[in-house]
Amino acid sequence: MNKIYWGKDKITMLTDHLAAKNHRHLMLQLFFSLEGSMEIKVSGSRISCRGIIVSGNVPHAFYAKKKLHLSVLIEPASGLAEQLYRKMEGKEYLLLENYGMDELQKQATEMAEDESASCYYKFMEELYQYMNLSPSPKEYDERIQQLFLLLASCNCDDHRISVFAEQTALSPSRLSHLFREQTGVSLKSYILLHQMEKAFMELLKGASITRAAMEAGFDSPSHFAATVKRMMGMPASLSLKDSRFLKV
Repeated sequence: MNKIYWGKDKITMLTDHLAAKNHRHLMLQLFFSLEGSMEIKVSGSRISCRGIIVSGNVPHAFYAKKKLHLSVLIEPASGLAEQLYRKMEGKEYLLLENYGMDELQKQATEMAEDESASCYYKFMEELYQYMNLSPSPKEYDERIQQLFLLLASCNCDDHRISVFAEQTALSPSRLSHLFREQTGVSLKSYILLHQMEKAFMELLKGASITRAAMEAGFDSPSHFAATVKRMMGMPASLSLKDSRFLKV
């Protein structure tokens, strides 16, 4: 089973196909088992739990072993990520093992059986309550806000930082520095996330992997495939096979 919920600040996958060798990426990632406990390796240490959030740029490996799991990739410049980083207090991961896990697993199981967006929103509401979160948009420098708007309307013809710098009246080095200062991630890496989202939006419209990769400005289909494998823990072809997509 593959269900992929594509949101503004996170990509949520309900799947039994996750299989990721040791890797790292800039997004925070939540792993959540629908069937008892699970095992995950973080920075070389094997951890058994029902749920865990792994910080950005922390090496981890995970195999679903054909059991149903929920994985949430959280956009690092979002208000949700900011709140989670405060809760993690510099730690590489945060375990989800407190009172309320049974209800979360119940809600996630309902998502596996329900096609509606309302069921997804209900689970996310339960998750936020469980973690005492109240996600809200993060405030940024007006030039970084302008950059986000440029990316949102980007036609993906040219992703050079110099192009965005000219449109925000900054030098490429100043824009890159300001972006990292404001968001905690590199602008180059964030642009790659933008390209991946664009490619998946094309896939949702029925484009082939090759066409979607080129429309999103990737150097090649293999570059797109490698990015998806690193970010989502499965090949692009598998993430599409027998998958249901929902824009949320």
